[in-house]
Amino acid sequence: MPPELRSNPCTRFSVPSRAPLLLGALLPLITLGCSDQKLGVVSRPPAVTITAPTPGTVFYEGQNIEFQALVEPYDSGEDVTSITHRWVSGNETLCEDEPVNADGYGECDAIFSVVGLKTVQVTVTDQRRDRAQATVEIEIVDNTPPDIEILSPDEDDWFATDELVVFEALVSDQEEDPQNLDVVISSNINGDLGATARPDSSGEYQGAVLFPTPGQHLVTLRVADSYGQSAQDSITLNIYEHGPPSADTVRITPNPAYTSDTLYAEVAGWEDLDGFEERYRFEWFITEDGDTGGSELLDTSETTDSFPSGKTRKGDLLRVVAYPRNDYGEGDPVSSATLEIQNSPPSAPVVSISPLLPQPEDNLRCQVDSPSADDDLDPVTYLYTWYRNGALTAEATSIVASSLTSHGDTWECVVTPFDGEDTGAAASAAVTVSDATPPAAPTINTPTRYTNDEQVTLTGSCEAGCALTLYCADSSTSWTDAQTCTAAGTFSYTDVYSRGVTTSCYGECMDAAGNLSAAGNTVNVEVCDPEDIYEDTAGYGDTAAAAVTGFGTLADSGTTTVSIEGNIVQTDTVDWYVISTSDDVAADRTAGLDYYRFQVQMLSGTATYQISVYKGGYSVGDQECSSSTGITEYEDRVADVGDGSHTIPSETRACGNANPLYNDCEDMSNDYYIKVERRSATVSSCQGYELEITNGVW
Repeated sequence: MPPELRSNPCTRFSVPSRAPLLLGALLPLITLGCSDQKLGVVSRPPAVTITAPTPGTVFYEGQNIEFQALVEPYDSGEDVTSITHRWVSGNETLCEDEPVNADGYGECDAIFSVVGLKTVQVTVTDQRRDRAQATVEIEIVDNTPPDIEILSPDEDDWFATDELVVFEALVSDQEEDPQNLDVVISSNINGDLGATARPDSSGEYQGAVLFPTPGQHLVTLRVADSYGQSAQDSITLNIYEHGPPSADTVRITPNPAYTSDTLYAEVAGWEDLDGFEERYRFEWFITEDGDTGGSELLDTSETTDSFPSGKTRKGDLLRVVAYPRNDYGEGDPVSSATLEIQNSPPSAPVVSISPLLPQPEDNLRCQVDSPSADDDLDPVTYLYTWYRNGALTAEATSIVASSLTSHGDTWECVVTPFDGEDTGAAASAAVTVSDATPPAAPTINTPTRYTNDEQVTLTGSCEAGCALTLYCADSSTSWTDAQTCTAAGTFSYTDVYSRGVTTSCYGECMDAAGNLSAAGNTVNVEVCDPEDIYEDTAGYGDTAAAAVTGFGTLADSGTTTVSIEGNIVQTDTVDWYVISTSDDVAADRTAGLDYYRFQVQMLSGTATYQISVYKGGYSVGDQECSSSTGITEYEDRVADVGDGSHTIPSETRACGNANPLYNDCEDMSNDYYIKVERRSATVSSCQGYELEITNGVW
């Protein structure tokens, strides 16, 4: 302060800033009082600068922010700790007045819970109540809560009270490194179990805790970030104390059981929370057949899961008790139901029929070659049952008379042993009655020689019941097919033949005795190529009334050609087609030319076939040309040949509308029935024909 101002205590002044005071600048502020008053000087406030954070720094909601300001007293000799600092943001006080630290810094920690731009102001006040202020603007942004997912253990896992349970989890946070996150484990029974570790940089967390209290625990892993946000994931774990195992049931197998069976105890429902391998101690109780007291005795020599067959007999009662065991002791026993040893049926005998190759004149005798055995040593008798060709007969003795047999019969004898209480497994033997005479050669009915259908069915006759073999071949391959002649002595065989070649077939028949017939007759079938797609056995196209349709209307534009490929191979001798045409008269009159020209040409098959054309219908009066001429092409059009009123024009197609120099352009639209028939001098074959039909082609 300039000395001249200090010398006058009667004068007051104020200085708005800490800039050096110049005398010239102060003069306007000097107010003169009475001459005997002293000049006074108003002291200046301290200086303050916010050093942290820097303006525009972004923080997260909930994040602790450390504010710091550098405070300098105006008078270098003034104690900086006598100055207080106060921090506010808007209407909110962040830090109340506190003395400045001895190093000249004032510090304030604050947390914002609302996002947005924040202006923070620090006010410093010295002992003279002089104040100075500084501000800084920062931005508060959303803090996304962290995520946590428990990876192990699994839901409803079991652990012992002395077993360290290792938890693995995956944590993440959008704002922070996973290593900064805190994870705490808690249980609804044991409460907070602590935080045993921090996640690594990849977010993988592993911590281990003990659960001292048995029961079903709802375990929660809670993760918290540095800014107050948290998340949790929970699983249910079962905590148990060590103890013996348990089992649900035990049963004896096999059931039913017989004298020859070794008995086994099968235990179900083993449960051991400690995971020991199944172990049992067994007690077998037996009540012997004939014990009038019915007392149940413990067989102390049998302690395993099996009871030997040599210790049982028919009528004995058996029961087993199983005790589940582990290293912690023996659990509650489970008992089986009582099982009675059943009567052992006799074993199956070995039987045969003699003679082995019987002729129709032989009696059939069923004999027991090896008798049945009975574990209970009961006497065994035999029951006889006979089947003829699979059907049960009334025969119930060991012999069937020859008068009841015939060639081709298959006779089966079934022998069932009986011990007076139960029947045992049956045994059987079978023979076929056959003679040595070969069957007659099979006959194949003559099929249609030429066909459009690749699927061909051959029928014929053969000896009833014989095994029929058909031998077929075409120009490229050969094959066989096995059939069985019916009881009526017929057969029917359907096969697919190659198109365009002739297939030859004949048959042979073998009877049940292995006698082979001579070769039968040979038949030939040719599947036509190309195929007549209109030909069928229903007579489609075989008459004018059933003429083949579906070609649309043939306009006189000359742009459409109808091509028809066909043949005549069935019992019919003709094919009928109907073609509808249209005539654009308006276009003809505009052009002055009649473009209508209906043409039918047989392009192939002319040596075998001829055509007839009927116009407007298919009666005799509608026929355009005589069929006796054997035509193979036809044309219908109008040509101007003059009519006496005008001369023949150079363009004979010329026409007009009421023009005396030309014929009128007429509507030639019509239906044409085309009959294709085989020439009388030809024989049936797969020879085909091709028709080309146009309208308006010139």
